[in-house]
Amino acid sequence: MAQPIQMTNEQLKALIEAVRISAAGAAAAAGGAENPIATAKGSFSACQHKFGGARDYDEVEEFITNIVTYKELENITDENALKGLSLLFYGLASIWWQGVRKEANTWNDAIGLIREHFSPTKPAYQVYMEFFQTKQEDHDPIDTFVVHKRALLAQLPNGRHDEETELDLLYGLLNIKYRKHIARTSVQTFKDLLEQGRVIEHNNQEDTDLANSKNVRGSRRTTRCTYCNFRGHTYENCRKRAQKRQEENNEE
Repeated sequence: MAQPIQMTNEQLKALIEAVRISAAGAAAAAGGAENPIATAKGSFSACQHKFGGARDYDEVEEFITNIVTYKELENITDENALKGLSLLFYGLASIWWQGVRKEANTWNDAIGLIREHFSPTKPAYQVYMEFFQTKQEDHDPIDTFVVHKRALLAQLPNGRHDEETELDLLYGLLNIKYRKHIARTSVQTFKDLLEQGRVIEHNNQEDTDLANSKNVRGSRRTTRCTYCNFRGHTYENCRKRAQKRQEENNEE
């Protein structure tokens, strides 16, 4: 049995408004009318991007980026976007929006409120603490490590560091297997760092595969048959033993 869907009054009003606009657009398109509502307005009724109120910087920024892009692609006006924003919330976020909705007079106000409540700007010292808290482990790919560190630096005030300074901050956190082969003076951009790091990872993987292959071949060479005492096979598949058994059978 399907579970009933619960909606707040505001979400229901937004959904009705979205359906009305969509219906008006379809009617105008069928009749060829130049209806400003039909030609210029969209809604969030079909948007699949939802937010439940997680206090996570990356998740909040991803949600905002997605709905801003959706709004632009669907040609949704600021007014309709603000009306339909409640359709994208669920759980804690939906309850929160009911309490602060009157504070958002514009679309930009709403985006600012989301950031302010669920992803408030971290003070610079806290960003630096998180940045230097962990170094790259031996199993961390360089792409993943650099992406996470740059995401932290992006939370600093605009213009705080240029790319060269960010590289200086990051370089000392790299695993020694990269720093042994990549001199700080040899990279001028993050692109340079990633390209050289990928080459090192590729070479290390080849070395590992080669070593594993040698170990397998070596283990085969050291296998000794307990019947004939020769290496390279076992008692079960010894040809001398098989031949001996066949000769015994023939004699019988």
